[in-house]
Amino acid sequence: MEKIAPAKNKQESIVPIAHQDAAAQLQKIRSALLALRDAVILLNEDDGLEWWNQAAQSLLSLQPEDKGQSIFDFITVPAFRQYYEDTTLPNDGIHIESWRDPSRYLKCELTPFGDEKLLFIYDVTRLQHLEQMRQDFVANVSHELRTPLTVMTGYLENFTDQPDMPPHWRRGFELMTQQTARMNRIVNDLLLLSKIEIEETHEFNHIEMTKLLTNIYDDAQAYNQAYKHTIHLQIDTYDGLYGSEMYLNSALSNLVINAIKYTPKGGNITISWTRTSDGCRFAVEDDGLGIAPEHIARLTERFYRIDKGRSRATGGTGLGLAIVKHVLHQHEAHLQIDSIEGAGSTFSVVFPDAYVRSAATN
Repeated sequence: MEKIAPAKNKQESIVPIAHQDAAAQLQKIRSALLALRDAVILLNEDDGLEWWNQAAQSLLSLQPEDKGQSIFDFITVPAFRQYYEDTTLPNDGIHIESWRDPSRYLKCELTPFGDEKLLFIYDVTRLQHLEQMRQDFVANVSHELRTPLTVMTGYLENFTDQPDMPPHWRRGFELMTQQTARMNRIVNDLLLLSKIEIEETHEFNHIEMTKLLTNIYDDAQAYNQAYKHTIHLQIDTYDGLYGSEMYLNSALSNLVINAIKYTPKGGNITISWTRTSDGCRFAVEDDGLGIAPEHIARLTERFYRIDKGRSRATGGTGLGLAIVKHVLHQHEAHLQIDSIEGAGSTFSVVFPDAYVRSAATN
Protein backbone atom coordinates (compact mmCIF):
# COMPACT_ATOMS: atom_id res chain seq x y z
CA MET A 1 0.00 0.00 0.00
CA GLU A 2 1.40 3.35 -1.02
CA LYS A 3 2.27 5.51 1.90
CA ILE A 4 1.03 9.04 1.82
CA ALA A 5 3.62 11.56 2.91
CA PRO A 6 2.40 13.78 5.71
CA ALA A 7 1.50 17.28 4.59
CA LYS A 8 4.13 19.84 5.37
CA ASN A 9 3.25 22.35 8.02
CA LYS A 10 2.36 25.57 6.23
CA GLN A 11 4.26 27.57 8.85
CA GLU A 12 7.42 25.54 8.20
CA SER A 13 7.37 26.45 4.50
CA ILE A 14 6.82 30.16 5.19
CA VAL A 15 9.70 30.61 7.67
CA PRO A 16 12.56 29.72 5.28
CA ILE A 17 11.07 32.02 2.63
CA ALA A 18 10.84 34.86 5.13
CA HIS A 19 14.47 34.27 6.15
CA GLN A 20 15.53 34.31 2.51
CA ASP A 21 13.69 37.60 1.90
CA ALA A 22 15.27 39.17 4.97
CA ALA A 23 18.72 37.98 3.92
CA ALA A 24 18.18 39.39 0.42
CA GLN A 25 17.13 42.77 1.84
CA LEU A 26 20.15 42.88 4.13
CA GLN A 27 22.42 42.09 1.21
CA LYS A 28 20.88 44.95 -0.78
CA ILE A 29 21.42 47.36 2.12
CA ARG A 30 24.99 46.18 2.54
CA SER A 31 25.68 46.59 -1.19
CA ALA A 32 24.19 50.09 -1.15
CA LEU A 33 26.36 51.13 1.81
CA LEU A 34 29.44 49.68 0.15
CA ALA A 35 28.72 51.70 -3.00
CA LEU A 36 28.36 55.03 -1.18
CA ARG A 37 31.02 57.64 -1.93
CA ASP A 38 30.85 58.78 1.71
CA ALA A 39 32.49 56.82 4.51
CA VAL A 40 30.21 54.64 6.65
CA ILE A 41 31.50 52.89 9.78
CA LEU A 42 29.63 50.64 12.21
CA LEU A 43 31.01 50.86 15.77
CA ASN A 44 30.37 48.49 18.66
CA GLU A 45 29.56 49.42 22.27
CA ASP A 46 33.29 49.74 23.03
CA ASP A 47 33.81 52.24 20.15
CA GLY A 48 35.56 49.54 18.12
CA LEU A 49 35.30 49.07 14.35
CA GLU A 50 32.74 46.42 13.38
CA TRP A 51 32.18 47.08 9.69
CA TRP A 52 33.06 49.73 7.10
CA ASN A 53 32.56 50.45 3.43
CA GLN A 54 35.15 51.06 0.70
CA ALA A 55 35.10 54.84 1.16
CA ALA A 56 35.91 54.48 4.87
CA GLN A 57 38.66 52.00 4.09
CA SER A 58 40.31 54.52 1.75
CA LEU A 59 39.80 57.49 4.08
CA LEU A 60 41.22 55.81 7.19
CA SER A 61 43.56 53.32 5.42
CA LEU A 62 41.80 50.42 7.14
CA GLN A 63 42.87 46.79 6.88
CA PRO A 64 40.84 43.64 7.72
CA GLU A 65 42.90 43.12 10.86
CA ASP A 66 41.77 46.56 12.16
CA LYS A 67 38.38 45.17 13.08
CA GLY A 68 37.77 45.77 16.78
CA GLN A 69 40.27 48.64 17.00
CA SER A 70 39.07 51.89 18.61
CA ILE A 71 37.90 54.61 16.25
CA PHE A 72 40.11 57.03 18.21
CA ASP A 73 43.17 55.17 16.96
CA PHE A 74 42.32 56.41 13.46
CA ILE A 75 40.65 59.79 14.03
CA THR A 76 42.94 61.70 16.37
CA VAL A 77 41.28 65.15 16.26
CA PRO A 78 40.41 66.25 19.85
CA ALA A 79 37.23 68.03 18.70
CA PHE A 80 35.97 64.77 17.18
CA ARG A 81 36.47 62.89 20.46
CA GLN A 82 34.60 65.57 22.40
CA TYR A 83 31.74 65.48 19.87
CA TYR A 84 31.69 61.68 19.97
CA GLU A 85 31.49 61.53 23.76
CA ASP A 86 28.92 64.32 24.12
CA THR A 87 26.68 63.46 21.17
CA THR A 88 22.92 63.30 21.56
CA LEU A 89 20.02 62.80 19.19
CA PRO A 90 19.36 64.72 17.07
CA ASN A 91 22.70 66.39 16.30
CA ASP A 92 24.15 68.41 13.42
CA GLY A 93 27.50 66.63 13.35
CA ILE A 94 30.89 68.33 13.48
CA HIS A 95 33.20 69.88 10.88
CA ILE A 96 36.90 69.12 11.26
CA GLU A 97 40.10 69.49 9.28
CA SER A 98 41.45 66.24 7.90
CA TRP A 99 44.20 64.90 10.16
CA ARG A 100 45.99 63.63 7.04
CA ASP A 101 45.57 66.65 4.77
CA PRO A 102 44.87 70.08 6.38
CA SER A 103 43.53 71.39 3.07
CA ARG A 104 40.58 68.96 3.26
CA TYR A 105 37.52 69.41 5.46
CA LEU A 106 35.32 66.61 6.76
CA LYS A 107 31.91 66.47 8.38
CA CYS A 108 31.29 63.66 10.88
CA GLU A 109 27.79 62.59 11.92
CA LEU A 110 27.24 60.00 14.63
CA THR A 111 23.95 58.14 15.05
CA PRO A 112 23.64 55.91 18.14
CA PHE A 113 21.20 53.01 18.03
CA GLY A 114 21.05 50.51 20.84
CA ASP A 115 24.57 49.72 22.02
CA GLU A 116 26.09 50.44 18.61
CA LYS A 117 26.77 53.58 16.60
CA LEU A 118 26.82 54.44 12.91
CA LEU A 119 29.41 57.02 11.84
CA PHE A 120 29.12 58.89 8.53
CA ILE A 121 32.05 60.98 7.25
CA TYR A 122 31.56 63.38 4.34
CA ASP A 123 34.17 65.31 2.38
CA VAL A 124 32.92 68.92 2.51
CA THR A 125 36.09 70.60 1.23
CA ARG A 126 34.35 72.21 -1.74
CA LEU A 127 31.46 73.48 0.39
CA GLN A 128 33.93 74.87 2.93
CA HIS A 129 35.80 76.75 0.21
CA LEU A 130 32.55 78.17 -1.19
CA GLU A 131 31.49 79.30 2.29
CA GLN A 132 34.87 80.96 2.80
CA MET A 133 34.51 82.73 -0.54
CA ARG A 134 31.05 83.96 0.48
CA GLN A 135 32.32 85.27 3.81
CA ASP A 136 35.28 87.01 2.19
CA PHE A 137 33.07 88.55 -0.48
CA VAL A 138 30.53 89.91 2.02
CA ALA A 139 33.25 91.27 4.31
CA ASN A 140 35.21 92.92 1.48
CA VAL A 141 32.17 94.46 -0.24
CA SER A 142 30.79 95.74 3.07
CA HIS A 143 34.14 97.27 3.94
CA GLU A 144 34.49 98.94 0.53
CA LEU A 145 31.00 100.44 0.77
CA ARG A 146 31.75 102.28 4.00
CA THR A 147 33.89 105.01 2.41
CA PRO A 148 31.47 106.09 -0.37
CA LEU A 149 28.55 105.94 2.07
CA THR A 150 30.40 108.16 4.52
CA VAL A 151 31.10 110.72 1.76
CA MET A 152 27.47 110.64 0.57
CA THR A 153 26.15 111.04 4.10
CA GLY A 154 28.35 114.07 4.70
CA TYR A 155 27.29 115.88 1.52
CA LEU A 156 23.60 115.05 2.04
CA GLU A 157 23.72 116.50 5.56
CA ASN A 158 25.32 119.69 4.24
CA PHE A 159 22.71 120.12 1.50
CA THR A 160 19.81 119.34 3.84
CA ASP A 161 20.98 121.97 6.33
CA GLN A 162 20.79 124.77 3.72
CA PRO A 163 18.01 127.18 4.84
CA ASP A 164 17.21 128.43 1.32
CA MET A 165 16.67 124.97 -0.23
CA PRO A 166 13.40 124.77 -2.22
CA PRO A 167 10.77 122.56 -0.46
CA HIS A 168 10.46 120.08 -3.37
CA TRP A 169 14.23 119.53 -3.25
CA ARG A 170 14.32 119.22 0.55
CA ARG A 171 11.94 116.26 0.47
CA GLY A 172 14.18 114.45 -2.01
CA PHE A 173 17.31 115.06 0.07
CA GLU A 174 15.55 113.86 3.23
CA LEU A 175 14.60 110.60 1.50
CA MET A 176 18.17 110.12 0.25
CA THR A 177 19.47 110.75 3.78
CA GLN A 178 17.10 108.14 5.21
CA GLN A 179 18.08 105.51 2.64
CA THR A 180 21.80 106.23 3.06
CA ALA A 181 21.42 105.78 6.83
CA ARG A 182 19.63 102.49 6.20
CA MET A 183 22.46 101.33 3.91
CA ASN A 184 24.94 102.23 6.65
CA ARG A 185 23.02 100.08 9.14
CA ILE A 186 23.02 97.15 6.69
CA VAL A 187 26.77 97.51 6.05
CA ASN A 188 27.51 97.68 9.78
CA ASP A 189 25.39 94.59 10.47
CA LEU A 190 27.06 92.69 7.60
CA LEU A 191 30.49 93.58 8.95
CA LEU A 192 29.52 92.46 12.46
CA LEU A 193 28.07 89.19 11.13
CA SER A 194 31.19 88.54 9.06
CA LYS A 195 33.42 89.25 12.06
CA ILE A 196 31.48 86.79 14.22
CA GLU A 197 31.62 84.11 11.52
CA ILE A 198 35.30 84.52 10.67
CA GLU A 199 36.73 84.77 14.19
CA GLU A 200 37.96 81.36 15.30
CA THR A 201 38.61 82.38 18.91
CA HIS A 202 36.69 84.79 21.10
CA GLU A 203 37.66 86.53 24.29
CA PHE A 204 35.40 85.03 26.95
CA ASN A 205 35.17 86.51 30.44
CA HIS A 206 32.91 86.25 33.46
CA ILE A 207 29.81 88.41 32.95
CA GLU A 208 27.64 89.88 35.70
CA MET A 209 24.24 89.34 34.13
CA THR A 210 22.43 91.59 36.59
CA LYS A 211 24.61 94.50 35.47
CA LEU A 212 24.36 93.61 31.77
CA LEU A 213 20.57 93.21 31.92
CA THR A 214 20.18 96.49 33.80
CA ASN A 215 22.13 98.27 31.05
CA ILE A 216 20.00 96.59 28.38
CA TYR A 217 16.85 97.62 30.28
CA ASP A 218 18.02 101.26 30.54
CA ASP A 219 18.83 101.38 26.82
CA ALA A 220 15.44 99.84 26.05
CA GLN A 221 13.65 102.51 28.11
CA ALA A 222 15.46 105.23 26.17
CA TYR A 223 14.50 103.60 22.84
CA ASN A 224 10.94 103.13 24.11
CA GLN A 225 10.14 106.86 24.37
CA ALA A 226 8.23 106.91 21.09
CA TYR A 227 6.43 103.59 21.68
CA LYS A 228 5.14 104.13 25.24
CA HIS A 229 5.36 100.44 26.20
CA THR A 230 5.48 99.23 29.77
CA ILE A 231 8.75 97.33 30.16
CA HIS A 232 9.40 95.02 33.13
CA LEU A 233 12.76 93.60 34.20
CA GLN A 234 12.51 90.37 36.19
CA ILE A 235 15.76 88.91 37.59
CA ASP A 236 15.25 85.67 39.56
CA THR A 237 18.88 84.61 39.88
CA TYR A 238 22.21 86.34 40.42
CA ASP A 239 24.04 83.68 38.39
CA GLY A 240 26.20 85.09 35.62
CA LEU A 241 27.69 83.77 32.41
CA TYR A 242 31.08 82.96 30.94
CA GLY A 243 31.24 84.46 27.47
CA SER A 244 31.73 87.48 25.24
CA GLU A 245 30.02 90.44 26.90
CA MET A 246 30.20 92.61 23.78
CA TYR A 247 28.53 90.03 21.53
CA LEU A 248 25.98 88.93 24.14
CA ASN A 249 25.02 92.55 24.78
CA SER A 250 24.45 92.98 21.03
CA ALA A 251 22.40 89.78 20.70
CA LEU A 252 20.20 90.18 23.78
CA SER A 253 19.64 93.89 23.10
CA ASN A 254 18.54 92.94 19.59
CA LEU A 255 15.80 90.70 20.96
CA VAL A 256 14.57 93.46 23.29
CA ILE A 257 14.62 96.18 20.60
CA ASN A 258 12.73 93.87 18.23
CA ALA A 259 10.01 93.38 20.85
CA ILE A 260 9.71 97.16 21.20
CA LYS A 261 9.65 97.84 17.45
CA TYR A 262 7.17 95.12 16.50
CA THR A 263 4.67 95.58 19.35
CA PRO A 264 1.87 98.14 18.79
CA LYS A 265 2.19 101.26 20.93
CA GLY A 266 1.25 100.93 24.59
CA GLY A 267 2.10 97.23 24.88
CA ASN A 268 3.68 95.22 27.67
CA ILE A 269 7.18 93.72 27.45
CA THR A 270 8.89 91.57 30.08
CA ILE A 271 12.64 90.86 30.16
CA SER A 272 13.52 87.94 32.45
CA TRP A 273 16.59 86.04 33.69
CA THR A 274 15.91 82.75 35.48
CA ARG A 275 17.66 79.55 36.56
CA THR A 276 16.61 76.29 34.92
CA SER A 277 17.42 72.64 35.59
CA ASP A 278 20.15 72.64 32.94
CA GLY A 279 21.38 76.24 32.84
CA CYS A 280 20.00 79.79 32.76
CA ARG A 281 17.23 81.29 30.61
CA PHE A 282 16.96 84.77 29.15
CA ALA A 283 13.55 85.67 27.74
CA VAL A 284 11.74 88.61 26.15
CA GLU A 285 7.95 88.36 26.19
CA ASP A 286 5.54 90.77 24.50
CA ASP A 287 1.79 90.99 23.89
CA GLY A 288 2.13 92.20 20.31
CA LEU A 289 0.78 90.91 17.02
CA GLY A 290 2.50 87.51 17.17
CA ILE A 291 4.07 85.53 14.34
CA ALA A 292 2.45 82.98 12.03
CA PRO A 293 3.88 79.44 12.42
CA GLU A 294 5.16 79.26 8.84
CA HIS A 295 7.55 82.17 9.47
CA ILE A 296 9.12 81.05 12.75
CA ALA A 297 11.61 78.52 11.33
CA ARG A 298 13.02 81.12 8.89
CA LEU A 299 13.33 84.14 11.16
CA THR A 300 17.09 83.71 11.68
CA GLU A 301 17.84 83.63 7.93
CA ARG A 302 19.71 86.63 6.52
CA PHE A 303 17.36 89.33 5.15
CA TYR A 304 14.23 87.29 5.88
CA ARG A 305 11.31 89.55 6.75
CA ILE A 306 7.72 88.72 7.61
CA ASP A 307 6.45 92.10 6.46
CA LYS A 308 9.00 93.85 4.24
CA GLY A 309 7.21 97.18 4.29
CA ARG A 310 6.97 97.24 8.07
CA SER A 311 10.62 96.23 8.47
CA ARG A 312 11.74 99.15 6.31
CA ALA A 313 9.48 101.52 8.26
CA THR A 314 11.06 100.45 11.56
CA GLY A 315 14.61 100.61 10.18
CA GLY A 316 15.20 96.87 10.23
CA THR A 317 18.03 95.37 8.18
CA GLY A 318 16.87 91.74 8.21
CA LEU A 319 20.18 90.69 9.78
CA GLY A 320 19.50 91.10 13.49
CA LEU A 321 18.30 87.57 14.25
CA ALA A 322 21.04 86.09 12.05
CA ILE A 323 23.55 87.88 14.30
CA VAL A 324 21.71 86.60 17.38
CA LYS A 325 21.87 83.04 16.05
CA HIS A 326 25.64 83.16 15.47
CA VAL A 327 26.40 84.77 18.84
CA LEU A 328 24.35 82.13 20.65
CA HIS A 329 26.10 79.38 18.68
CA GLN A 330 29.42 80.62 20.12
CA HIS A 331 27.99 80.05 23.61
CA GLU A 332 26.36 76.69 22.75
CA ALA A 333 22.99 78.28 23.48
CA HIS A 334 19.88 78.07 21.35
CA LEU A 335 17.05 80.47 20.50
CA GLN A 336 13.48 79.31 21.03
CA ILE A 337 10.56 81.25 19.56
CA ASP A 338 7.03 80.74 20.86
CA SER A 339 4.32 82.87 19.30
CA ILE A 340 0.57 82.99 18.76
CA GLU A 341 -0.88 85.35 16.19
CA GLY A 342 -2.75 88.11 17.95
CA ALA A 343 -1.46 87.12 21.39
CA GLY A 344 2.25 88.01 21.34
CA SER A 345 5.62 86.28 21.24
CA THR A 346 8.33 84.99 23.56
CA PHE A 347 11.95 84.84 22.41
CA SER A 348 13.98 82.80 24.90
CA VAL A 349 17.60 81.70 25.11
CA VAL A 350 18.82 78.80 27.26
CA PHE A 351 22.50 78.90 28.18
CA PRO A 352 23.92 75.48 29.21
CA ASP A 353 25.43 74.89 32.63
CA ALA A 354 28.94 74.88 31.14
CA TYR A 355 28.60 78.64 30.49
CA VAL A 356 26.83 79.56 33.73
CA ARG A 357 28.83 81.21 36.50
CA SER A 358 27.16 80.46 39.82
CA ALA A 359 26.55 83.46 42.06
CA ALA A 360 28.08 81.43 44.91
CA THR A 361 31.51 81.68 43.22
CA ASN A 362 31.47 85.48 43.04
